Amino acid sequence: MPEHTRVLVVDTDDARATALTELLAPAGYQARHASSPNAPGWTPDVVVLSLDAVDAAAVARAAAATADAMLVVVTSAFVHSRARDALRLGARDVVARDAGGEALLIAVERAAEEGRDRRELAMLRARLGAEARDALVGASPGMELVRELVGRAAASHRTVLVTGEAGSGKSTVARLVHDLSDRRARPFVVARCDAPAAGNLEAELFGGAREGLLERARGGTLVLDEAGMLSRTLYGRISSMLTQGAGVGIDASRRPVDVRLVLTMRIAADEPMVDARELLGDRNALPIALPALRERRRDIPLLVQHFRRQLAPSGAVPAPLGPETMTPLLAHQWPGNVRELEHWVERIALAERATPMDPATAGQTVTAPGAEFAPFDAERLTLDALERRYILHVLSLERGHQSRAADRLGIDRRTLYRKLKEYRDDGVTIRAAG
Repeated sequence: MPEHTRVLVVDTDDARATALTELLAPAGYQARHASSPNAPGWTPDVVVLSLDAVDAAAVARAAAATADAMLVVVTSAFVHSRARDALRLGARDVVARDAGGEALLIAVERAAEEGRDRRELAMLRARLGAEARDALVGASPGMELVRELVGRAAASHRTVLVTGEAGSGKSTVARLVHDLSDRRARPFVVARCDAPAAGNLEAELFGGAREGLLERARGGTLVLDEAGMLSRTLYGRISSMLTQGAGVGIDASRRPVDVRLVLTMRIAADEPMVDARELLGDRNALPIALPALRERRRDIPLLVQHFRRQLAPSGAVPAPLGPETMTPLLAHQWPGNVRELEHWVERIALAERATPMDPATAGQTVTAPGAEFAPFDAERLTLDALERRYILHVLSLERGHQSRAADRLGIDRRTLYRKLKEYRDDGVTIRAAG
């Protein structure tokens, strides 16, 4: 890979610069010399800054000028305090000139590798920003974390374990990990571990007389859906196949099979928290835990609008639902999570009108006690304003009793107390319990 790595040697001494470029070129690097980091028309991957003495200002200027490249400082006098200063100011590494050419080549190779990793991660994040926000709708901290973990998973080759309640979006995350990875052009294969034919899962995976799912997914991603149904023995054999090639009917050479595993596992709402990796005996799996919809209620208006936009005629932008309709949605526990909410929105679309509807009573009109909302401009209603209206509404239903209101809202008491203080600071009168 050095032949694709461009190295800019910055030195005001032509003789020293020539010596460094002549060291780098035979190793396969594209090396150029300049007296300044701002070399026009040429973007390096690594900058080697050659200084007799590490001047802090010079290092800082070079680091700022080479923001997209990795900086390696070469100094004739390796002084620990100067080395620390250079690293603190942005250098990836510091190499003493008398350490020899091999030390410099190792430093440049490490810098080039780290630079490649950073650029790949930046590209993944850029793609994730567009694709994941469409696939994983939500502005809550829980969903921000999920998107970050999906990005990390896509950038790695580790096994991924996606857990969550039914309908929380596990299959969406599994697909997204594949689509954002370097395997996106290769097969995406799903094996249902809880299907009626799961008794024959071993034969389905490893094949025999015909091609198995592991072979079919070669080079791509294999999803083991509901992997909690797998035995440790079978999962151990799958893992061995991927690392050692110790299988039957896959590859006569018994080489490891190049397949990325993504496991999904359903966690029931009333189950205690478990480390799903422990169930399969795979502590190296990268975990992604999806929050239940009731744990991210702030995302409900965004999800409703997202699903309504998907169902609207091409190019149409449906108006947001009013708070008299949204309040029952925010109060509902959503045992079916995002899938249940999507089905509810579909029923509204089929009815061709958005009526105040309680999801728990499928289609019945609901008039919540005390649900009195002043007229508002739907286009200007913010999520914070909607959240405030709903919190105050629930508080009124509980006659000002903050502990019961917090329980009903599904948030901890401290969060409710903090929000009520913010409302009071804004001039809102909040009735005490009575």
